[in-house]
Amino acid sequence: MLIIDRYIIRNFIKTFVSCLIFFISLYIIIDVFSAISEILRNHPPLIKVFEFYIYSIPLIFTQTSPMATLLATLFTLGHFNQNNEIIAMRSSGLSIYSIVRPIILFGFLLSLSIFLVNENITPQAQKMSKFIRSNYIDKSPDKVVDRPIDNVAVYGFDNRLFFINKLYPKSNTIEGLTILEHDKDQNVTAKIYAEKAVWRNNRWVLYQCFIYHMGNERQIKGEPLYFSDTTFKIEETPQDFMRQNIPVENMNAKELSNYIARLSESGNSSVVKRLKVDLFQKTSFPFTSLIIILLGIPSSIVIQRRAVAFSSIGLCIGISFIFYVFFSVSLALGKAGAIPPIMAAWISHVIFGSAALYFISRIP
Repeated sequence: MLIIDRYIIRNFIKTFVSCLIFFISLYIIIDVFSAISEILRNHPPLIKVFEFYIYSIPLIFTQTSPMATLLATLFTLGHFNQNNEIIAMRSSGLSIYSIVRPIILFGFLLSLSIFLVNENITPQAQKMSKFIRSNYIDKSPDKVVDRPIDNVAVYGFDNRLFFINKLYPKSNTIEGLTILEHDKDQNVTAKIYAEKAVWRNNRWVLYQCFIYHMGNERQIKGEPLYFSDTTFKIEETPQDFMRQNIPVENMNAKELSNYIARLSESGNSSVVKRLKVDLFQKTSFPFTSLIIILLGIPSSIVIQRRAVAFSSIGLCIGISFIFYVFFSVSLALGKAGAIPPIMAAWISHVIFGSAALYFISRIP
């Protein structure tokens, strides 16, 4: 690495780390003030509060890194430009790409690091932080609230796929239960629907239950069976449903990919499409930091006077905001089935990254 590369990257990393520490601290301070009423009411051990925020740091790091890289890019290159260091580098024969190369390389390595953190650290850390928050910080001993878990989809024993609208863990009650039974070739042989299911005496009791037997091409065969209430043999307990219903944010890409492969066999294409968007988002989102660096470079290079600096910083932040809006809209379109999942997750990165590279090449 050239001396000039070490000089640039050293200044950039110093600014990036300072911004990252500031954002993480600000995030924690705001969260502490928002949870202060629960902390004062439930008196959780201070060590548990400390552990909660330690486990929250990986997620905060991945969320705040793009903004920290944006500010680091603006401040580092803007400072070089105001001190005429960019002009000196250009006069010595360095091109714009040679000057910003170490910063772009750092952004790429940071994006890979964020991906690895999301894959190996964040899911487990999120599980622990949610456990501590629900059992120590948000605990309310005077009032027990049975909060439902919405939209549970679980593959169970006997080649069955369960779709649950609401699962109440404290009362062991289900509202809106759909069961798809499959044969060995993953063809649907029966569909069971119950408006309500209750775990009682170590077995499930289904209320307002309809049983449909399926023929070829998934056509209903004969009249459905109806029971106002009936005991139905289901191997899974309420704890099994809760244990298998891992939120998407608590899965890494491999776990989510396996989960999608299992759900794909059920033929529920709408759920599979939404999950595929989440899967591709797990690979595209870490590279947001790299895209933000590329977007910040053209604005940073032109900063020479105070008035230009404020307008350039404002323009860069505005463009980054548009990128996030475009990214959110494309994800929503992907989950709605309007565009392919991989396009939904990557189209904003490709468009804004290409535009940023074009503007960098146009820098005089």
